Amino acid sequence: MATGTATAASVIPIDLGAMRVHTSREEAGGTPLGTSKQRPESYTTAYVGETTFLAREASKDAQRAGSTPTLSQSELYPVRHAFSPQHITALRLLALAAGRTQRALSAMNDGDEVAADSEVQKVQMLLPELFCCRTLGDGFGAVVSAVMSAFESSQGNPLDAAQLNTMNRVFSLLRDKPFLSADEADQQLEKLEAVHLSPYPTELVEFLSSGESVR
Repeated sequence: MATGTATAASVIPIDLGAMRVHTSREEAGGTPLGTSKQRPESYTTAYVGETTFLAREASKDAQRAGSTPTLSQSELYPVRHAFSPQHITALRLLALAAGRTQRALSAMNDGDEVAADSEVQKVQMLLPELFCCRTLGDGFGAVVSAVMSAFESSQGNPLDAAQLNTMNRVFSLLRDKPFLSADEADQQLEKLEAVHLSPYPTELVEFLSSGESVR
């Protein structure tokens, strides 16, 4: 006989443990039925590999951040003439001039003055073309003019080791930093004067030494 009270035999027991498993599996990405999909082993391996790669890259970035940054020439010299035809030509000529003055120094140290003078003459042959690149800046043009005047003031006499060394340093500086300021150019002229090379045109020196003045 049916009554309003359910009997113990008709009550379906609730498995609380199964409910907890079902809930935890759904939270972990399981199916509505409570059975979770297992990730393939290849997917897990790829995920771990990618994580390791990203960690290594992050470590490298951190190390690079603590090191001295390397700047390109375009970043150092962001001016209109950077990497222009004149700039590229000047870099080529200056590299040749620096190399030849270095070879002249080596030949002089070996006692071969003929070879040293030959290398110096080759350097002088580069200067007219280098002077055509003076549009790179007033500082660049002033230093190239000073070097040309220094060779002219030597009157064909061989340069000594100190003078060759100074020339080499000037060419190397122009190669690494062609866009000189006026003050930096003046410093290079002073270095030429310090080794008894006149950085001024011969006509100007003769005019000033004559005592004449412009009226």
